[in-house]
Amino acid sequence: MSPRSHFFGPDLRGYVLNRRYRLDRAIGRGGTAAVYAAADSKLRRQVAVKTLFPESMRAPAQRQRFLQEGIIGARVDHPHVVPVLDVGEEREACDEPLMYLVMPLIVGATLRTTLLDGPIPWLRASRVAGQLLAGLAALHRLGAIHRDVKPENCLMAQVDGREHLRLADFGLAKAMTAGLMASSLADQPTSSSGALVGTAAYTSPEQVLGSALDERSDVYAAGVVLYELLVRRTPFRGAHLDLLHAHVHAAPPQPSSLAPEAAIPAPIEAVVLRALAKEPDARFQTAEAFQSALADACVAATPFGSAELSPPTLSGSDAAQESLAAWTRFEYELAHGEAARAARLDPAWLPLKLMMSGLVDD
Repeated sequence: MSPRSHFFGPDLRGYVLNRRYRLDRAIGRGGTAAVYAAADSKLRRQVAVKTLFPESMRAPAQRQRFLQEGIIGARVDHPHVVPVLDVGEEREACDEPLMYLVMPLIVGATLRTTLLDGPIPWLRASRVAGQLLAGLAALHRLGAIHRDVKPENCLMAQVDGREHLRLADFGLAKAMTAGLMASSLADQPTSSSGALVGTAAYTSPEQVLGSALDERSDVYAAGVVLYELLVRRTPFRGAHLDLLHAHVHAAPPQPSSLAPEAAIPAPIEAVVLRALAKEPDARFQTAEAFQSALADACVAATPFGSAELSPPTLSGSDAAQESLAAWTRFEYELAHGEAARAARLDPAWLPLKLMMSGLVDD
């Protein structure tokens, strides 16, 4: 079968890659790759297959980055991250080799579609952002940063009747440890052409300045996403250069001033503005810290968060047990307070605090 010509690369619909993955329909297409809904004949399941365009294959840096995307995606094991299931190279689909990645097929839309559907209450926005931060934290623990956090790279689906976010697209991810790097891959803050990596509306100040990046750059981008969820626009608007200048020099407007009808609580506003600090040292230093602060803000913004906490307990385990006991007694103020205390005493209990505050599924 000869692939049909297409402006954005070959049209591979109907082709079977390596006699296993039948590409049924295109579900996404960018400047260097396309994504197809496909059928895996070996394991009899529906998957998504990302194929690198042949013209991109000719650039060694693009091939290496595509391979690194596969390595990173295969190594991250977290419910809020889209994993990579397989990587391969097809030599019969086109006149030249074609690389592909295989991922689960997520039935749903992107977070961008969710934003277009209408206003999002602040508690729902916080839950979604908490899931994004959980996925970022898993990526950071692996030793990589995403560098292109935005609503288009957050896939939304329903799991057991609940909204579930998965972070996707590691095409611009940067490995911070040698074990994740594809061989000879250049470690640069910009692309090989010198252009800025990432999307301007979500770019951190240090990305704009070409400085060394770490996980705090993703924290900033996640802050922009949360800001947009709360007020339905990003903190800065304008042409490309205007956006870059604003990220470095302009203070973001107070979310409550842009969307007074959203009734954004002051603790939530304070958290999102801290995530958008110009200096990385002034932000949350990790995605976990951002997630934890967001959970605390949600607790403080609810009726449960206004009560005085019970006396200190001896350990995180003791506090967790008291939290669960209080929950069964319907003493919600005590349950929330002790869950937060348990997480402070022992980070292993952070999921309990997030569950009590509604930022993760129970």
